[in-house]
Amino acid sequence: MKRTMNRAYVFFLILTLLTVTIGIAKESISAVKEVPTVATSLKSEAPQLPDEDSTYLNALLSAIGGFGGGGLLLVFLLRRLVVSYDNTFAKWETRWDSHSVRDDKTNDKIISMIDNVQETAQELKMEIIKLQANAVDKNTVIEALTKVAVLETDVEQMRGEVSSIMTHLINKPRASGLTIRS
Repeated sequence: MKRTMNRAYVFFLILTLLTVTIGIAKESISAVKEVPTVATSLKSEAPQLPDEDSTYLNALLSAIGGFGGGGLLLVFLLRRLVVSYDNTFAKWETRWDSHSVRDDKTNDKIISMIDNVQETAQELKMEIIKLQANAVDKNTVIEALTKVAVLETDVEQMRGEVSSIMTHLINKPRASGLTIRS
């Protein structure tokens, strides 16, 4: 596309230069042919109309020049359009690639998390199976721990009672001459 645009640009540039060159050559040839003299200037007071060939040539040169200038403008605008399109396409392609990479990373993280959850679930299943297999032993251990806890509570209560009795006995006033009665 770029090569075609360059070729069109060169074609219209050459066409414009050729038009300008032909116009300058025509003016210089007509200037050489018509050397104004006093005799001819007095003789030809009536306006001279251009001949038919020069009219066609001028119209043709004007059209070529117009096409050349319009062509240059068209080439310039098309070139800007193509460059703008290429830049926009490159931006979108870069953006698409970055989104694709980001999506791939996100998908990899999600897959990794799913794998971790599946591994953890498998480990939990194994632990549940082990607990079910050892349930009989666990009940026995739990009963023993409960009995020990109850016994510890009873011992603590008995210690509290003994200590309160000892405190009471120590703080009891003594009577002189107490007789022990039974």
